[in-house]
Amino acid sequence: MELLFYVLQIAFHLLIAGGLWLLVKPLIERHLRQLGQKLDQRMSLRISLFGQKVSSIKKRRWLYRHLDDLLYFAKRKYEPGISVMRFSIRTLFLFIAVFLSGLLTLRELPAHLSFGNPFLDGISMADRLPVQGAWRFPFFVAVIAASIPYLRTRYLYAQRKVRGSYDLLDVIKIATKFTHLPVDSILSKTADFLTEESVLKTPLRLLGSAFANYSNERELTCEAERFAGAIGTTFAVEFVSDLLYCEKEGTRYLKNTLMMLSRSMEQQRETILTVKAGSRDAISLGLYGNLVVLVSSVGTFIYMLKPDVYFKLQFQTSVGLTFLMIIISGLFISFMISTILARPKLDYH
Repeated sequence: MELLFYVLQIAFHLLIAGGLWLLVKPLIERHLRQLGQKLDQRMSLRISLFGQKVSSIKKRRWLYRHLDDLLYFAKRKYEPGISVMRFSIRTLFLFIAVFLSGLLTLRELPAHLSFGNPFLDGISMADRLPVQGAWRFPFFVAVIAASIPYLRTRYLYAQRKVRGSYDLLDVIKIATKFTHLPVDSILSKTADFLTEESVLKTPLRLLGSAFANYSNERELTCEAERFAGAIGTTFAVEFVSDLLYCEKEGTRYLKNTLMMLSRSMEQQRETILTVKAGSRDAISLGLYGNLVVLVSSVGTFIYMLKPDVYFKLQFQTSVGLTFLMIIISGLFISFMISTILARPKLDYH
């Protein structure tokens, strides 16, 4: 019962922090937008000015570029520079909120839990923790909590890369109807006809804007490579190469090229669907089978040993923690492999 009180105390602390964030957010939104736009413009200006030295600029700004590339595809309403600033501020605020909540609650926690015979005795609580040195555990928990938005973004990025490889087929089919227009108009018109669920709607608009407003060839090439790299397929590279060629030579042969590319993607999609249908049961077993076995096994042990004994053996012994990490790692790897196999990218291979 006392443990539940501490959990509720942390939850209320986080609720207060969330309310404070909602109050502060409108006040800093305008400043974040201005700072984000200024930072993105400065990066774009350096890339356009220095040309060959762009690799050294990316090395110095690797964290910004990394987050920007992730949010470019993972964020549905991505805005250059602004999305990175929002993500960074939210992550920092989450870290501070969890750290302070944990630190305030930890002052009320007992110094340690002592057990006698785990099969007979209960749990006894000692005196309160001293304030000195109590920051280490809240700091550790705050680091883990602050990494959750990044891990979630990485997961969304991986999922949307796969979806983007299939949505590219719709992009190419729609683009063939507007090949009489300039390249920037083709991309803008195509983005307008895409549904809101398409993951390529925002990147395609940004690519169209790059074709309409680029100041030099390298700037356009960088934006085109970014679009193709976000999808990560050979079809995307071929599509972008055709657009760059047409920007120089005109769109006379673009329609035939896009139609050939569309037929190749259709054939590859049929091949993928055929292979996937033959291995559907194995993929489903990898996704859910291990999780069902784990839940049933843990539930059986908790029923046989009682919750107090089970949690003591599982979380307060080196053997229990070691096997728990191995099981969780195995489940994660199995889930990732099964997810990849469940819907592979639409690519040549």
